[in-house]
Amino acid sequence: MVNAMDPVEYFKDLSKELRAVQNRVRQLIGDAHWPSDGAWKESVLRAVLRRYLPPSFTVGSGFVLTETGISRQIDILVCDDSAPILFRDGDFLVSTAECVRAAVEVKTSLTAAKLNEALDKLNHLATLSQGHPQPFLGLFCYDDTNLTATEVLNALRHSNSQPLVYEIRAVCLGDSKFFRFWNFHPTDNSRARYESWHAYELPEIAAGYFIHNLVEFLFPNQIERTERLWYPVNGKECHFVGRIKRLSIPAVA
Repeated sequence: MVNAMDPVEYFKDLSKELRAVQNRVRQLIGDAHWPSDGAWKESVLRAVLRRYLPPSFTVGSGFVLTETGISRQIDILVCDDSAPILFRDGDFLVSTAECVRAAVEVKTSLTAAKLNEALDKLNHLATLSQGHPQPFLGLFCYDDTNLTATEVLNALRHSNSQPLVYEIRAVCLGDSKFFRFWNFHPTDNSRARYESWHAYELPEIAAGYFIHNLVEFLFPNQIERTERLWYPVNGKECHFVGRIKRLSIPAVA
């Protein structure tokens, strides 16, 4: 009998892989050329995402152009190749909002100021993307942070409480801190609107949850049918450490 896959060990191996490459460029170039260090880490995460996604998706970095403006440069863009991309040169993309299925900001380390800056960039992209397919929006940071779960949750609510039809779906901070937005309560089958972020402490497996949540956003039906292959059996809720509800802003009459 073939042993079943163990998602926990798989997630730990994924975190170790990302950790192994995290400081490789620093070891080679020392204190020089820090922008190259950041670009390398973005490319590593892009390479990991390409392993999961079918060839009908392009994974790159670049800008999103709409009728109302242009985004700031986004570290990782996942674009659907069934729609035309305005410009492509290697990993560099200029895409319409119609193509974008996911946008991720990547950081080496994170302070409160950098957190707000990254969330504001995702917020700006979401504002431009109104009226187009809703993308997965996420923030991935290689290093752990001194920010508490409460501070991160408050930043998410502050940045993402505009009357827009989108959410910053997931945040990964280091190997173990993970934040996830829930439209509906994860353990309540009532389907009442929940609109909250949960904070989790997931020792050594946060990166795996982030990547698999992005894939699940793109392919919800396929992941739901084989959920035990994609996530640990015990799930995240036993690692719950905090929650904040999205502010409800009344519509303007």
